[in-house]
Amino acid sequence: MAKIGLVLEGGGMRGAYTAGCLAWLIENGYEFDVTIGISSGALYGSMFVLGKKETLHLASTTKAADWRNSGLGAVIFERQVVGYNYMFETIIKDLDYPLEDISKINGEFYAGVYDLELQETVWKNKYEIDAKAQYIKAACTLPVMGRAVKINGKKYMDGGITTMIPVSQSIEHGCDYHLVVSTKSADYVRKPQKGITYKAMNILYRKYPELNRSFQNRTNKYYEERAQIDALIDEGKAINLFPSQEMGVGRFGGTLEQYNALYALAYKDCESRRDAIDTLYQQAKNRMNPLLNS
Repeated sequence: MAKIGLVLEGGGMRGAYTAGCLAWLIENGYEFDVTIGISSGALYGSMFVLGKKETLHLASTTKAADWRNSGLGAVIFERQVVGYNYMFETIIKDLDYPLEDISKINGEFYAGVYDLELQETVWKNKYEIDAKAQYIKAACTLPVMGRAVKINGKKYMDGGITTMIPVSQSIEHGCDYHLVVSTKSADYVRKPQKGITYKAMNILYRKYPELNRSFQNRTNKYYEERAQIDALIDEGKAINLFPSQEMGVGRFGGTLEQYNALYALAYKDCESRRDAIDTLYQQAKNRMNPLLNS
């Protein structure tokens, strides 16, 4: 049979939508040959492959809403804009998140992290993901918003610096069909990188010119990836799930009520597209891989 990949965009707190979609997929028994996540998509993707439906809900709503997770609370406790240390320490301590078991899952899992030394995004597989979630933490750590995560003497950050919707990785790993979960609505417009964040990048990461070039090119890269997904949809090889309406959740903020509403919206959107999702899934499972017949 052909292979089907699950592709997960990042989006910070908007990842509550991703979490809701993944919980729905678990509830309905869907499994994928390859799961690929970037940024918060890596976090929730790892929970998905472990089959942790309740963990997806709690992490994306209750934990996300804690005041120590972003803004003033994070600045007070961690001296950075996002409370990555708090987030991952409490997720590991308080929730059912046995990352030590991820190497035993069926199928493949990849999390994208940006290697500061190489100045490129690298992909960590299920055998490389550590039980303390350091690679997952690095995958979520945005430049300027948090400090690079040091692992085995090397520094890593969010792989979303170079790729936001990694469908090309799904293709590279041999997938013929793709279920893509996006955190932005259909009318979302990505603006060019500029302003305070851009200036801060040039100051804080002046030793990493390729990182800055990639960061500046993110808008172009985003639309390249969107065009790639649209082409796959036209060919009947992909489905793109995305919020059918806005719930007021931003990348770095929202209320518990908004997170729960976005999570619930994901369930509703998945249910409304159940037939299309099932058709794509069955196409992949019923179709022989042409390479096996050559």
